[in-house]
Amino acid sequence: MRIEKISFPGRDVNCVFPRKHSDLEEAVSELQLQTSCPVIVLIGGGIDEQQSAVTRQAIQAISRVAEDMNASIICGGTDMGVMAEIGLVRWQNRYKFQLVGISLEELVAWPDGPASTKFLWWGKERWQLAEHYSHFILVPGEHFSEESPWIVETATILSKGSRSVTILINGGEVSGTDIKLSLEHGRPVIALSGTGRLADELDSQLNRNSLITMVPANSGERIVAEIRAALLDDGEAEALNFETEKLSSFN
Repeated sequence: MRIEKISFPGRDVNCVFPRKHSDLEEAVSELQLQTSCPVIVLIGGGIDEQQSAVTRQAIQAISRVAEDMNASIICGGTDMGVMAEIGLVRWQNRYKFQLVGISLEELVAWPDGPASTKFLWWGKERWQLAEHYSHFILVPGEHFSEESPWIVETATILSKGSRSVTILINGGEVSGTDIKLSLEHGRPVIALSGTGRLADELDSQLNRNSLITMVPANSGERIVAEIRAALLDDGEAEALNFETEKLSSFN
């Protein structure tokens, strides 16, 4: 399995290139990723201009709880929308949580990396990888959504012995595939309403899957509470509820 360092200005990022799904355990080992930790799978596409402020506030809340809980975040890793913003927030706040970008080798580019050698369906330009990730896993495939099974399986490997949750911001067809696979694996989904497109469509559905929880994107406290509830085991959640109730009784 190929292993490279991707050089961004001022820092190098380790990247592995697994060829088949059975390589994932080795890929995680080669990157020396922490395992048995809570995992957040962050999915979504662009950031709509009208929802940009509330979306960025939500990503701040997600990053903060990931740092507090020593959780890993897995995201698409390209330099656009939600994927770029989570890296920027991590860098601006000097957070240390693992931020793993998983994308398709054939469709992305990086400093001193490959250029397009064939016409892609949107043109010849590849998507640039986002700068502020801690690790990258670049996988085979020629159409976005082919990375989705790799994301789901990596989350399962990293969270073994712990818990994981998928969080949707905005999103489109690829995010729909991510959610389908998460639900098939029994992974709960938190969809942030008020961020546009798929997230808002789910909010309007009357018969959603019971594993999908809708949370308003403008409620940072609720976002943090729902993520913690999804990632804590039953004993930890019960202790947290007890402390919360005890503090409330003094107010």
